[in-house]
Amino acid sequence: MKIIVQLVVLTVGLTGFYMMVGQAVPQKEVHPPEVVEMAADISTDELVEIGQEIFNGKGICATCHTIGKSGALRFPDLAGIATTAATRIPGYTALDYLAESLYEPDIFIVPGFNPGMAKIDKPPIGLTSQEILAVIAYLQTLGGTATVTLETKTVYTGGALGGGTAAASNGDAPAAAETTAVASAGPLDAHGCTTCHYADRPGTLQASSLYDVGARLDRDQLFLALTQHESEQNLDQVTIDELQSLVQTMTDLKG
Repeated sequence: MKIIVQLVVLTVGLTGFYMMVGQAVPQKEVHPPEVVEMAADISTDELVEIGQEIFNGKGICATCHTIGKSGALRFPDLAGIATTAATRIPGYTALDYLAESLYEPDIFIVPGFNPGMAKIDKPPIGLTSQEILAVIAYLQTLGGTATVTLETKTVYTGGALGGGTAAASNGDAPAAAETTAVASAGPLDAHGCTTCHYADRPGTLQASSLYDVGARLDRDQLFLALTQHESEQNLDQVTIDELQSLVQTMTDLKG
């Protein structure tokens, strides 16, 4: 009985000690980052200032990107991105590319770098569409002049590829063949294939392009290639229906 009493006293004593220590440690309540409020009539210059603050703060962009410094961090240096952006993907304006890089960063990977950037409109960063426009406005000043306003539309917010809403009204939307090629790559996007392979153009991303794979391989060859493919995308885990969808998608890519 004496031992039991000693154990109880020891347990109560230890519990009280750790409770006391826990109360002595400063408590910090963590909240999601506050949404940056912007007036409807905000100027582009003001948008740039807010974008720079988001870039270095809430958007945590500066964690992985440098601006004009030798020895880039995890992702490309952004000096001159305002002009470079218009040369990255055929048929894209600089605005198209910047928007895609923020909303869908793994669609195009700059050669020499690896995928992995977070979609900044999703948690844990979770920028609003207005905040993303502010970041784009700031990026436009890196080698160029900011032009976006809160009224600017991108393909992710109701605009059209190849020039935003202005392109849609002027009939400058991308050619039908290009649009079809991009749209047809849906299953490839879903399974991460376009992380390493282009599907809408020739050339090498991290692996050879699938742009004309349907003209080079028949269905049986494609099926075999997929089942033997080694990658980080775990293609051995896809269902037979998903595999057949991938085969059909690749069969339709004739270049």
